[in-house]
Amino acid sequence: MNLDEISPWMARGLYLFGIALMMTAAIDLFTTVWPMRPGEIRWRYGFLGLGAGYLQTPTLGIILIAGVAIWEDNVIVLKVTGLVCLVTALTLIGIMGLFGLDLIQMRGLEAEERQASLLGVGLFQEAKYFVATFIFAFLGHGALKTVKEAGRRPDRASQRTPGIVAAAGSE
Repeated sequence: MNLDEISPWMARGLYLFGIALMMTAAIDLFTTVWPMRPGEIRWRYGFLGLGAGYLQTPTLGIILIAGVAIWEDNVIVLKVTGLVCLVTALTLIGIMGLFGLDLIQMRGLEAEERQASLLGVGLFQEAKYFVATFIFAFLGHGALKTVKEAGRRPDRASQRTPGIVAAAGSE
């Protein structure tokens, strides 16, 4: 089997699964913290703290979508994926700042014996955001660089070699 023999339905299914990974994580997060009260410091701290734990699933979804786009030579999807990753990285930088400020305020609201543990948990969530920011920045930059390089090369379809198993006379 070579890449030309793979059904486009396989790629569509993988794209849908990647989107589902992103959407279900977002839906889970928002239904967990409903009703929304962004003006309340405790709600916002809890929401942003939980959000750090929900980052892995959408990250896997976007990686799956980017991988399929590369596999399918789908420059448009890869470019959109790269832009989404860069916007996400920039958004996470803002969230890290907001969460850090909320952490400082929350420490002041807690009893002294709980402040150290609150700080430790908050710093761990910040570390998750920090790592995710770099992952999304690298993915976005890499995707856009790949798209740019794809525009400079001749069509790869003519350069593909037959798979290990080939029909007689297919060479």
